[in-house]
Amino acid sequence: MGARYELRTVVAVDRLHVNAILGTDTLKAFRAVMDLDENIMTLKDSGEVIALGSPRVEEMYVTRIASAVRLRPGGQALVVTDVMGQVPDDITVLIEGLPELDANVKIARTLCTVHEGKVVVEVCNASTEDLVLSKGTALAAATVVPKSALDTLNAGQEGSTSESDQMPSGSGSRTTWVDSVISAAAAAPTPTRNPMPGLDAANEAELNVDFTDSKLGEEQRVLPADLLGSFRDMFVETSLKPGRTNLLEFSIDTGTQAPIKQRPYRISQPEGDVMVAEVQQYLELNLIRPSTSPWASPVLMKRKPDGGIRFCIDYRRLNAVTIKDCYPMPLIDDILDVLAGAKLFSTMDIASGFWNVPMAADSMEKTAFTCKYGLFEWLVMPFGLCNAVPAFERLMENVLVDLKWRTCLVYLDDCVVFSSDFPTHIVRLKQVLERFRAAGFKLKMKKCRWGRDQVAFLGHIVTPSGILPNPEKVKAAINVARPHDLHTVRAFLGLTSYFRRYIPGYAAISAPIERLKMKGVEFVWSDDCEAAFLQLKRRLVEPPILAYHDAKKRFKLYVDSSLLAVGACLMQNIDGSDRVIAYASKLLVGSERNWINKQDGVSEIECRGIVWATRKFRCYLDRREFDLYTDHKALTWVFSEGNRTSNAKLAHWAMELSQLRFKVCHKHGTAMGHVDGLSRLHTQTVCAVTLSDLMEDVSSTERESLAPVGEGSSSDCDDRPSRRLW
Repeated sequence: MGARYELRTVVAVDRLHVNAILGTDTLKAFRAVMDLDENIMTLKDSGEVIALGSPRVEEMYVTRIASAVRLRPGGQALVVTDVMGQVPDDITVLIEGLPELDANVKIARTLCTVHEGKVVVEVCNASTEDLVLSKGTALAAATVVPKSALDTLNAGQEGSTSESDQMPSGSGSRTTWVDSVISAAAAAPTPTRNPMPGLDAANEAELNVDFTDSKLGEEQRVLPADLLGSFRDMFVETSLKPGRTNLLEFSIDTGTQAPIKQRPYRISQPEGDVMVAEVQQYLELNLIRPSTSPWASPVLMKRKPDGGIRFCIDYRRLNAVTIKDCYPMPLIDDILDVLAGAKLFSTMDIASGFWNVPMAADSMEKTAFTCKYGLFEWLVMPFGLCNAVPAFERLMENVLVDLKWRTCLVYLDDCVVFSSDFPTHIVRLKQVLERFRAAGFKLKMKKCRWGRDQVAFLGHIVTPSGILPNPEKVKAAINVARPHDLHTVRAFLGLTSYFRRYIPGYAAISAPIERLKMKGVEFVWSDDCEAAFLQLKRRLVEPPILAYHDAKKRFKLYVDSSLLAVGACLMQNIDGSDRVIAYASKLLVGSERNWINKQDGVSEIECRGIVWATRKFRCYLDRREFDLYTDHKALTWVFSEGNRTSNAKLAHWAMELSQLRFKVCHKHGTAMGHVDGLSRLHTQTVCAVTLSDLMEDVSSTERESLAPVGEGSSSDCDDRPSRRLW
């Protein structure tokens, strides 16, 4: 710098509009001081003054495709594009691909001359499938090149053949040459570089496998990378390139129902722009075709939370006359339980899952949708049909019929492969990938995760030590606005209820908000509702990690009931300490809450809570010995052999519970805080953090108001304190 020389480490980059960029470390090394007012830089050691150059403002424009073009795999074409902006003719621009382009769309970096607002862009399809570029697609960035830069370039290339030397001489020769290229590009067939479509640039290059956050070491990653490389034909970069299976053709059974015809909905201009773009894209991707169907369902343009517009089809009337498919969806709790003992996880996502399934020929007309641009019908299974979900789940389970539950788990288009060690994981990955390839599915590489010790699956974070809610999913509940009507109350409770297995005492906490759903109750957002609303959101921030159950170990079931709710906690002793397997809670409703005023009311509520808890956790407890803990000592007699209670309810429930193998254990209420709180949190300030706070801060007023109830049940309560009921 100046008269001083020094060796510095630099980073070489492909695209830079200046000779070099100096960092602060270099400027400090040369003790450089910049004066931006005077536009000079002074080197303090030598006193040398260096003039700073003027910043160059680049003119950059986006170019969009003038007319749709189709490229075969490995093919290239000269595509005519419109420059979006007022650019004079004969201006030279540098053409570069836009960063948001699909990775398989390659743009040649070239200098081009603008003519009548158009430039010619060289495009290559580096994928194994046909590529359709729609009219109006943003394709490249055109940066105006200053004339001074071109003069310097020409001066440095004396003796070489320039672009102008290759053009015909005479007036208008440059314009004539550009016109000829544009005409030729529009008329000529699309050429291909590679005569073998299956062997393209994407396949020849190494498959880019993302091992971010992977548990695997550097040496271990070689094996799965090689394995995935052998399946590279299955991976796509965008959901707009689904596969096509031959294992299922989706049909719609409407019985003898006459065709239903609906008129299109009116739409705004912005919605119309999105609609025509979507329809054109579906046509080019061969997902739909023009229709002459007697059926017609309207297109509904819905606003997204981010302000965007979503293209939907209102199939409600078609769904109403469709004979329903009752194929069961797997229970998420069952899926999560199977992952116990697994230490490695890989997840795979099928690209546009429904679009992998072709429509049956006799049902295509029933998928017809109408809009201002015409009538179209689907060639693949669309979203919104009532039987699409069960049909796709059945397909996935048939594809993985002998692998599900022991090698992998699948829920619609999400699949997780799990194992306890690395060699087994590689074998299982290969098995699942082979099934997907045989089925004709494509996987979206960006959504796949390989060899991790924890992954997001079905709204949960799955780890070797247990499960917890996915922070990204929880964020939706944390950021939700305060409910303002019955509809938003139901939406909020539906959202938080998904995570209720992580929230001790969910039913009791949510009780004030649940009351707003009751018939005939006026919607009034009280202080209790606000406290419950904030408490539920807080509980989701730091949820407990629930352990996987061990089928070889004995369960412990803790149950406690109160005036308002029942709480239960299923636990096991793991590594020397009791770990929570699951929480459960339920509000008492209707006649259940009236039992408390009867002679055996407390015992009935307690026993009813135990019956409910054993039903809730029956999948764990059936035909297994377990310990049942209650703080209601009278129940130890009810469940004993040969008891002859005169209470019909207790006798009936005792008979039901006799089918299970359990030992009743009495514990004082203060020793069962983890379930005691599940049924009691509603009466104390819902924002309380710990159970001890609740126990210590009970007001005397509350105790006195409940004393008669405690006294009325004293014969059943033994030495239990009267505050047991709040």
